Amino acid sequence: MIQDKSVRQIDITRIDSNRKHHIKDNIIDEDILEIFINNIKAFEMVASMTRTRELAAGFLFTQGIVREIKDIIQIKVFKPEKQVHVQLAGPAELRFNKLMGNIQTKASSGGTLLQNPENAADSLKKTSLCISSGQVLNLIKQHRDHSDLFRQTGAVHSAAICTADTIISYYEDIGRHNALDKMAGDILMKNIYTGDKIATLSCRMSLEIIGKILRTGIPVVISNAAPTLPAVKLAAKAGLTMIGFARGERFNIYTGEEKITISSP
Repeated sequence: MIQDKSVRQIDITRIDSNRKHHIKDNIIDEDILEIFINNIKAFEMVASMTRTRELAAGFLFTQGIVREIKDIIQIKVFKPEKQVHVQLAGPAELRFNKLMGNIQTKASSGGTLLQNPENAADSLKKTSLCISSGQVLNLIKQHRDHSDLFRQTGAVHSAAICTADTIISYYEDIGRHNALDKMAGDILMKNIYTGDKIATLSCRMSLEIIGKILRTGIPVVISNAAPTLPAVKLAAKAGLTMIGFARGERFNIYTGEEKITISSP
């Protein structure tokens, strides 16, 4: 039984063992979310229409427009219109105007590349966090097993905030950037302390994805996928521990090896 409103069932034809089968299949929905800044339509993004408040706030946060919650005077969601309206305080509005004048480069997903991602490293909290190899593998297994939506559709990305032992909050969207922004928005709006937290991801760790992680101040990121070279360089410069290809009983440490210990057999 489908419970998530973003999942629909359609009739399809499946070919199996050279035979046709007419069946029902689960398919994810998507739509266009409009973000208004101080009553002006500023951004449109294709997204899953869940946690849109966090998505809008997180997008502004990871782009460096919003730096703390007091930069947002008000944020309202209009569900029927598929709009989020954000009223920014003066300094954030100035940063917004500057960003809009400088957008030139497109990211690998087709979105806007994080502006000056190296500056995001300034927010990375110094931490004594250390986790074991067993905890790394346990967290990525929890991440994989957490998503009923992915099992139904195979069409969403996800991000999670974790302690060393368990997932605290989990975020999903058809877009990997959107999933990260939902996580970042939740951190911003709830003022979650991240210096002792870990992020788990379902996606490739590109420059813009790692830039978003750095904005949140999370010191360790674990993904089941690969990084890009610029992302590894940025993580190393920032002191971020980056783990990729976490699958089964193995994973690769690309930066920050000192935060990972080997579990006893």
